Amino acid sequence: MKSRMKGDFHVRFRENVKVKFLCVTRLAARRGRQLTVQAVFSANLDNVQKKNKFCKLGTVNFKFLKNMTHWTFFKNKFRSRVSRIVLTIIIGITFFSCSPQVYVSVKKPYPPREDNEPVVIYNKEGDIPIQAEKIGTLGATWNCGKVVCDSALIFSLAKTKINRAGGNALLITKYENNINPINSSLVLGGDVLLVSDFSSPLVSEIPPPPDTSQIKVFGGLGFGSETGISLPKFGIYKFQEHKHFETYYGAEAGIWGFVAWWMSLDCLYGIKKNIFTLDTSVGLWWIPAQYEAGHYFQTTLNPKVGVKFDKLRLWFKVGPSMHLYRNDPERNINIGKIGNIYFNFEILIKM
Repeated sequence: MKSRMKGDFHVRFRENVKVKFLCVTRLAARRGRQLTVQAVFSANLDNVQKKNKFCKLGTVNFKFLKNMTHWTFFKNKFRSRVSRIVLTIIIGITFFSCSPQVYVSVKKPYPPREDNEPVVIYNKEGDIPIQAEKIGTLGATWNCGKVVCDSALIFSLAKTKINRAGGNALLITKYENNINPINSSLVLGGDVLLVSDFSSPLVSEIPPPPDTSQIKVFGGLGFGSETGISLPKFGIYKFQEHKHFETYYGAEAGIWGFVAWWMSLDCLYGIKKNIFTLDTSVGLWWIPAQYEAGHYFQTTLNPKVGVKFDKLRLWFKVGPSMHLYRNDPERNINIGKIGNIYFNFEILIKM
């Protein structure tokens, strides 16, 4: 057996025919990382001894050594990465599930305020000053587990978020504090407000807007397929003012009592712009049995356009009439018929 030593290099022993050593003792290098054979095979000593009890120079299984070195390095690196990922997930779940989460959604941005500035809490919408503007919404959740949630902490965090959003008040719209021996939770929701004047009147103190609706009664003459000849014809209407136009709805009734008699009834809905009107009514016309003729009944759909002169108290309307039902279609009643189309004409006076 001979030995060699040169400078700072390790000592290498060379075996001869009579002397044999257990496994290779020189260093193995893999990707710039030097690992001793003893460290590489410490976890797999039993398998190595079964395959090669004695190693001769020139007969060492370098392929086996290479594979074992690579697998050990890869396995250790993979385990390290998996451990870090699992640990990060566990810490994240633990932290975010047990800590209160408060968020603010801002619709209109304003300059932020100091975190320690006061924030006014309102429980009812009627207690808010009229000089208040909604600038966003707030939401908060907290899963406290087996302990009771601290509402003071959640409101303190909400106050900080509101100040950073530029608000100075909160209207609570949702508050749920569920106390459970297994899993307690707290939920908070509300509107973030910016109140410019806390001394302004409250919303509940503002009187309701005045009723601009007006009930008007008209009487006059009706002629056509809707009512036959009706004198008098009465109508009661309720007008409602809007920003750019008026709407109205009502009921009308007519009667005729000369020679023969009948009656009519209809309901309508319409709009008015300046002096012009447009409405549609569904009318019923009934002629009782008299003389040798039996009774007659029909329903009609009657759109009309009109001109309404408020100062003159006059209202003129005209439009076609369409039959929806007739119990005796063969009966010849041609009141208001021009050509093949039935029409209605009305002249009404405000009473």
